[in-house]
Amino acid sequence: MDFSALNKKQGDSFAEQKRLLQQLSKGKTVLCKRCQGVISLQLAEPGYARARCAKGCTDLLLQLG
Repeated sequence: MDFSALNKKQGDSFAEQKRLLQQLSKGKTVLCKRCQGVISLQLAEPGYARARCAKGCTDLLLQLG
């Protein structure tokens, strides 16, 4: 079985998420690709942050530290 296409897709997704987080950390306004809503970065619970649009199309949970 050839996993190269799956690996490329996952790598591209990781790179896209990394760019999104870098832009948010710089204070830039980032829009969700699906709903065009603003993605906000919030502290979710101790040790975690969440990057999310209002509708939940984009929802990334980040472990801090």
